[in-house]
Amino acid sequence: MSQNANRVLSKKYFLRSYSIGDEEEIVELLKLVFNGWPRFDLSCSPLEHWRWKFEDNPLKTILITLGICDEKIVGCYHSVPLKLKIGDIVILANAGADLAVHPDFRGIGIAKKMRELRKELMIKKGINFEMGITSNPIWIESLSKIRNTFPYNLIEFIRIQDIDLHLQMKQSKHVWPKKYLLRLVKQFNKLGNALRVTGSLAQDFSISVINSFDESINVFWDKIKNYYTFIVERNQDYLNWRYCDPRGGNYIVKIAKENERILGYSIIRINRYNKIYPEGYIVDLLTLPNRIDIANAMIADTINYFDSNNINAIYCQCVKNHAYEKFFKRYGFINSKSRPYVHYQLYETIGEDLSKFQTSIVDKIHYVYGVSDWI
Repeated sequence: MSQNANRVLSKKYFLRSYSIGDEEEIVELLKLVFNGWPRFDLSCSPLEHWRWKFEDNPLKTILITLGICDEKIVGCYHSVPLKLKIGDIVILANAGADLAVHPDFRGIGIAKKMRELRKELMIKKGINFEMGITSNPIWIESLSKIRNTFPYNLIEFIRIQDIDLHLQMKQSKHVWPKKYLLRLVKQFNKLGNALRVTGSLAQDFSISVINSFDESINVFWDKIKNYYTFIVERNQDYLNWRYCDPRGGNYIVKIAKENERILGYSIIRINRYNKIYPEGYIVDLLTLPNRIDIANAMIADTINYFDSNNINAIYCQCVKNHAYEKFFKRYGFINSKSRPYVHYQLYETIGEDLSKFQTSIVDKIHYVYGVSDWI
């Protein structure tokens, strides 16, 4: 054991929940651990973004646990509370968010103990479903032993215009094998597109940009909610907080309408954190279940937007075999082979509703970037 590790083990730390006034020190810890936080461009300070995310969420519930040593915050574990439709019921849930432990205090169990305290806080507040996503191999190995694995495979798609530019900007290792694979898959998709018969798109709707959702989105939500067996509640308050508050980010919100009736919406974003190589994201896409043609049109509209802004790489998430998947492939998206691990934990029995979630057809599962806080 190193001398530094011995010094850390000799230090005493304790845990507590968040108190007003901790936020500035928390944000400094996040920036240190993540080498910049939140690692996408903002029109506000990281502190204002933190307040939007954790203080001003629609449920106005703060779920943050801290590790303290020598009156300094050396660890933080955040959650975002929300309402989740699972099976036939809506329950209080939370999405795991920013977890950080100071480099000098790792390996002594702080993260585990913060997680245990957070669980106690959640149960006291009536939150009985926890979910999260990670691509960190260490966390995947640890969480897979104590959490349930999400029963549906999540695919991360990517659409690349200039593969050489992308590999150069991402500084990928093993460039030639990756370049060959991407070109091969892209050529395969082009062949598939040539063989695919595409029906004409319906012309009974328009797509437009909005600054915020009005009450008509609640009507849309009422129409779709009973169809889904897993979906975060998407009412006016939630959507305006998640996508329309400038402190959350520079999202572009588009809706498809027939007269005044909402048929679907899309959320897109250009992440300009890397100023020399900005990247595009389809953060959320949702349509009436019987109008997946709207998804086709909105994906095409999204690609036009990114292309007009010279965005070389576009990312999106989709549950494997979902009806939207064929549209992504049609427009040149390929499986990035990234393996995000989605996990969940239930703290109270919900009977048949859990079974309905676990055995549902994939089209009734809505898991996209917007469920997490990745972008």
